[in-house]
Amino acid sequence: MKPRISVSMEEHFALENALIDYLVAVDGLDDLDQMMDCFTEDAVLDLTGLNLGHYDGADAIRGFFAGVFETMELHMHTMSNFRVTEYSDNDARVYAYVNGMGRSRAGVDVQIYVYYDLRMRRTANGWKISHFYEAPKLLMSETVERAFAD
Repeated sequence: MKPRISVSMEEHFALENALIDYLVAVDGLDDLDQMMDCFTEDAVLDLTGLNLGHYDGADAIRGFFAGVFETMELHMHTMSNFRVTEYSDNDARVYAYVNGMGRSRAGVDVQIYVYYDLRMRRTANGWKISHFYEAPKLLMSETVERAFAD
């Protein structure tokens, strides 16, 4: 992991709030438009670290989250250790630890301890995720795969 770099408080909060917007959307489990507002049109969602696939572009990402919203009954994510690791006027990279908890509609409880490594792009509507990578920070339990089993 790259060390934290210094950015203005305003930029730090704007980038952190963009991640919080994503967490609120994924925890809501009901508004795909709100979810997609977090991403650029050409975004990449890389969940290969969780064995949940790789999705290129808004349509593929929307399809993935439609499946999540259908599969999961409850979600709650908390974030810590947020840091900006790269920054320019229109692009940034951020890193954070996330604890994700949920219950599938089939009754499988899930708890994961992961890190997010995100590339962000400044748009006319604020910072958006252009590349999302998630992988375990601690060992994964088998419940993630069980929750999404066919």
